[in-house]
Amino acid sequence: MQLRESTTDLTGVAETLMITLYARAIETQCPAPILSDRKAVAIAESVDYDFSKYEKGWGSQLGCVLRARAIDRIVQNFLETHPHAVIVNLGAGLCTRFSRLDNGEVRWYEVDFPEVIALRRKLFPESGQYHFIAKSILDFTWMDAIQRQPNQPMMILYEGVSPYLLEAENKALLQHIATRFAPVEVVFDVIDRKRSRTTKQHDTVSKTNAEFKWGIDDSTELETWNSEIRLKREEFYLSQFLDYPQRLPIVWRVISQLFPFIPLALFKNSGRIVQLQIGSYS
Repeated sequence: MQLRESTTDLTGVAETLMITLYARAIETQCPAPILSDRKAVAIAESVDYDFSKYEKGWGSQLGCVLRARAIDRIVQNFLETHPHAVIVNLGAGLCTRFSRLDNGEVRWYEVDFPEVIALRRKLFPESGQYHFIAKSILDFTWMDAIQRQPNQPMMILYEGVSPYLLEAENKALLQHIATRFAPVEVVFDVIDRKRSRTTKQHDTVSKTNAEFKWGIDDSTELETWNSEIRLKREEFYLSQFLDYPQRLPIVWRVISQLFPFIPLALFKNSGRIVQLQIGSYS
């Protein structure tokens, strides 16, 4: 019997990577998956972790795969225009996006806590094209490891990360990115302020020791953080819940059929993806 990889070092925010891994693995095994991720299935089967505590988290499961699909499309569109780009994935966890989108030309970096990267190295192969950086994303020396040619197109991602940082930490991260890497596109997801105060009621995060610390109601507020920041677009991906009524609990299914504006209003702004343009190419 093959021993599974230990996950005992993953605590607090680091443990939340298991929520997104579980969401993608479960989705892949659905009859008509929103997102197919065989790598996630293989990883979930090879780690020693109790995923059963997330089984009732239908909202997180559906939200995670809708978000992953939306970010995949953003990155894929970017790579179609800029095939030789640099992609930096902050708070990467066990994200498998590179395996889904690799075009053979992109230079891709995964950045996360040392304990997360130690596990990742047991499950993913590095290469001359694919690199891991074992640092907290708030230890801005990770930037020193990024190899980029002058004016080489670059996109920085952080998925499921910003709510766990204080506002000051989110602001410092974007300001350092602007100073060091502009011009660059930055893609990440945010929750609203109300949701940021409800960690204990969350259907999966409440099963960990992680805590939401920040939310934002108006994405244009990000433009006030640095003169180089421009909101390029935002995507209200949670409104897509209504596209999958069969996935909703019976109560929400009935409500969505009779009064669709109610769940739409609740879901829409509670989680969204923002795409920023920081600086411009000369």
